[in-house]
Amino acid sequence: MNKSDRVLILYERLKQGERIRKELFMDEFAVGRRSFDRYIETIRLMLSETFAPHELLYDASDNSYYLSGEKREKLRGVNVLPIVLLLFGSRVLGESDIVSVLHGLFANLPSEDRKHLEKTIIRIKEENVGTQDTPSLLKMLWDLNLVIERKQKIHLFLTDGREFDSVQPLELVFSNGRFHLKGAGETGKAKEYSLTAIRYFTPL
Repeated sequence: MNKSDRVLILYERLKQGERIRKELFMDEFAVGRRSFDRYIETIRLMLSETFAPHELLYDASDNSYYLSGEKREKLRGVNVLPIVLLLFGSRVLGESDIVSVLHGLFANLPSEDRKHLEKTIIRIKEENVGTQDTPSLLKMLWDLNLVIERKQKIHLFLTDGREFDSVQPLELVFSNGRFHLKGAGETGKAKEYSLTAIRYFTPL
């Protein structure tokens, strides 16, 4: 990977609102301090010459760089713990789905908070040994949300082997400990399906 590639990666991460910690970036890309400082100056010069609305700023408290206007509030373990407890406690999502949801959150936590929550998750898993895992629902939730937004009709195939000719999806709801799809059939009659009962669907 050459210098231009590293500068582009650095800039893209900054644009996404990420705080770039100098030491971590240097370790990740095996570059020295002088090289990193040159990358920073290259980005500052580019922002200046293109009259960009953002400014590259430095935070001495954690030795990190970020773009003005893109700075995110620091996430802490106290904000994430309720999410961890709700996800595992409700058992609406399977373990693999929960790990996927939490992965992005944990990546933005201070190391001490992350370690504490990882120990909490290990304890929760030990307390629930033998509990049957729930099939993955994240992809289906996302795909159904897309067809609702696009106002597309779908053909549903259920886990019990039944199928429905056509359903107009209207909304996704959470009730009685499950995710449900509400929609309208061909005659306009209201229909509701638990997501765990849907094997797959195809847009019409």
